[in-house]
Amino acid sequence: MANEGIAKWFGLRRSNFILNPRTDAAFYATRTGVDIPSIVENLQVDLVTEVSPKRFFWGIYGGGKTHTLFKVSKELENITPIKPIYVECPNVGRNSKFLHLYHDGIMASMGQDFVVGLFEKFIEKIGLVRRDELERRIKEVIEDIELSKAIASLLGATPSKKVSFWRYLCGGKTIAKDLDELAQTEDLTEAEPTKLAGIIIAIGKVVKEVEGKNLVLILDELDRLLTVTDIASALSFQNAFRILVDPIQKDVAIIMGCTAGQLREVPEPVLGDTSERAALGPVLSKLGRHNLIEIQQLEPNDIDSFIKEVINYVREPNIDVRQRVAELKEDISETLEPDFFPITKEAIEALKAILGGNTTPREITLRMTQAAGKAYLMKKPVITRDVIG
Repeated sequence: MANEGIAKWFGLRRSNFILNPRTDAAFYATRTGVDIPSIVENLQVDLVTEVSPKRFFWGIYGGGKTHTLFKVSKELENITPIKPIYVECPNVGRNSKFLHLYHDGIMASMGQDFVVGLFEKFIEKIGLVRRDELERRIKEVIEDIELSKAIASLLGATPSKKVSFWRYLCGGKTIAKDLDELAQTEDLTEAEPTKLAGIIIAIGKVVKEVEGKNLVLILDELDRLLTVTDIASALSFQNAFRILVDPIQKDVAIIMGCTAGQLREVPEPVLGDTSERAALGPVLSKLGRHNLIEIQQLEPNDIDSFIKEVINYVREPNIDVRQRVAELKEDISETLEPDFFPITKEAIEALKAILGGNTTPREITLRMTQAAGKAYLMKKPVITRDVIG
């Protein structure tokens, strides 16, 4: 296959240089302005002092926000007990409300097996007690009497009842018979966004109680909320977000990611209405400016080191790079250094020239990949200046 050929041809582990935020989270190239160890340390400080951290990562498209979120999450998970849940904001319409993000994003990402299983373990931990005592003990932890009744209904529940519970909890339409079995009077399809936020927080409380971990909710791609233009709909998001990012909310860590060239370009459901755009708006104000982390494009001085680190990450570890360079030195007219193999120095300079002002990791790795493809099809032993473009 061609993709296997290109990797072997250039001594790489794969056929491209494009970074996948999820699968390549262990790797993060050094860059000015993004201090991963410091970010992780500050998050850890919040967690150990029982102040669930809240952060807002923002920056231009392709700047590496999602990769940063996954890297930070992975590093944090290595040093402290957390349960990270990555949520990609679904596509929404102008009249979409927080329920849409709650149902299609947050709860879908948590999944039925995790949430229902979590509450079953919670009931098991409480032990064999009367139904009213079970509800009371659940309420002591989650501080929500109605939700406590629904959770208690999972005691000895059949598979179909578990499905009904899940449908109710994630905000789906629930028939009267199922509501009766869950000891509820109405479903959550018209629930206030603050109630939905409260359920998320309750799940965080139970994660602590059962697993001894902090729930970390990573809400990414929030720029998709730009399509929510109805005022009442935007307010539903704001009302939920304000509960979740409130400093006194200590049961769920909230890490948000959003593409925006400037803070005033942050979607209205997060920032606030037009009259508030001179300031941070109701949600970001609760976060505070010190918790707003901008992920900028690479500084010019960072580009060479970024390219070198990406190459070394993607390169096949078993190849003898210095030997390959020595063998090719007489056959090529451009400068080839072991740290940058299989890209010549002249090719890198040409790459930087065509980038112009767009020095994002996404653009750089895409250009590197395109150049590798052209060089391979031309059967060049290395990536030279003439294939850049």
